Amino acid sequence: CFHWLFQDIFNSVISALFLLVACLFAITIKTNKGTLAGGVLGLILLVLCIVNVVLLCKKISLDRGRNTPAR
Repeated sequence: CFHWLFQDIFNSVISALFLLVACLFAITIKTNKGTLAGGVLGLILLVLCIVNVVLLCKKISLDRGRNTPAR
């Protein structure tokens, strides 16, 4: 009952949530500078995952025909 067009959005949301948890743990623990740097880079990846979700939501439209090009 889950529409196949939303699988990519669902995947990006799950990835963003996982990155959020992992990065917050890395930033709060910060045993060394590498852990802190990994947490900060992970937060940058989190922002990119959220941008991906927004762009996919704009691109996917259920009322558009199959052969209609994306805008």
